[in-house]
Amino acid sequence: MAIGAANQRNWLRLCEVLDSPELPADERFADNRGRMAHRVELAGELASRLRRRTTEEWVAALSAAGVPCGPLYDLEQVYADPHVQAREMLVSTQHPRLGEVRHIGPPVKLSATPARIRRTAPLLGEHTREVLAEAGLDGAEIDGLLAAGVAREPVQAVAP
Repeated sequence: MAIGAANQRNWLRLCEVLDSPELPADERFADNRGRMAHRVELAGELASRLRRRTTEEWVAALSAAGVPCGPLYDLEQVYADPHVQAREMLVSTQHPRLGEVRHIGPPVKLSATPARIRRTAPLLGEHTREVLAEAGLDGAEIDGLLAAGVAREPVQAVAP
C-alpha cells in the first residue's frame, strides 16, 4: 500500500488512524526531517502496525481521514480494477504470430474523436520497404540494403 503522509498534517492523521499517539511524540518522528533521518526505523514501526488489518481496511480508514493512500497492484489486479475496466484501459489486438495481445488503452477519452488502437505493434522489419520507399529509395536500393544486412524484412511475410 502507498501512503502519502509526507507533510505534518497527514502524518498526524496517519498516526491517529493507526491509534499510535506515541509516534509523533517520539523525537525521531516528530517532524519530517527526523522521519527522513530515521526512515528505516519508521518503516518498521509502521509495518508492525499496518499488519493489524487488510490493505482494503486501511485504505478505507485512511481515505476517510483524508490521508492519501492506495493499494499496490500487480498487473492482473490493475486490469481487474473496476475503474480501469470502466475507462477501457485494457484493449486487445490480434498479432499475426502471438495471437491475442493485451495493450494499455488510450488514456485520453474524447467524445467527438475517440482514440483507439487499430493494430498491434509491427513485426521487426514489417514496414522496412514502405519506410525506405517513403524516404526516397527505389526498389534496387532497398534490395541492396536488405542484401547487405543493413535493413531487414520480417522472417515470414504478414498478410494485411
